Amino acid sequence: MRIAVFGASGRTGRQVVEQALERGHDVTAFVRDRSKLGVEHERLRVVEGDARDRDAAATALDDAEAAISVLALMSPDREPEHSEATGTIVGAAEEAGVRRIVVTANNDVLSDRELTGEYAAMGREHRRNRATLEASGLDWTIGASPRVTDDPPTGAYEAVPDAKGPGKRLGAADFATFTLDALGRDDWVGHVVGVSAPA
Repeated sequence: MRIAVFGASGRTGRQVVEQALERGHDVTAFVRDRSKLGVEHERLRVVEGDARDRDAAATALDDAEAAISVLALMSPDREPEHSEATGTIVGAAEEAGVRRIVVTANNDVLSDRELTGEYAAMGREHRRNRATLEASGLDWTIGASPRVTDDPPTGAYEAVPDAKGPGKRLGAADFATFTLDALGRDDWVGHVVGVSAPA
């Protein structure tokens, strides 16, 4: 499969790129700075840019069959950069005919309860992304996780459609595995899937 990965130089994104290549996929890695990716491969294409830039997003999606976004809001004062980027990616995917998209989020995306505290902005952004995907014509899946860690990869996770995963944490490598597995799960299309390490 030809996959465009947005947020490819981040902790989870780099894992998505490496695992996708290991599985034999062709990958386009979308990054702000290619020097931070640290991955080279004959089946890897790198596109630099801001994901809020429609032309840049369209370039990454050119000839893609699916997209994975592991973008995140880097700090609360940059709200709503994350949801603006997701809106741009979704629009570019619709124009390019790329129907399958998997997007990562935290567990706040699973409810509409009031958000407070230092991570409230992140939760609001994930909810905006959910609304954008729900209003789109794409075959979308959102993977919702608890705290993402640097735990070593296990290849194991638990996934629960429309509810939180049973565990309290999830390693970035295993989250990446979920995103790639999700591309082949038609039963997860149109669902927020709670994913965590096994309880």
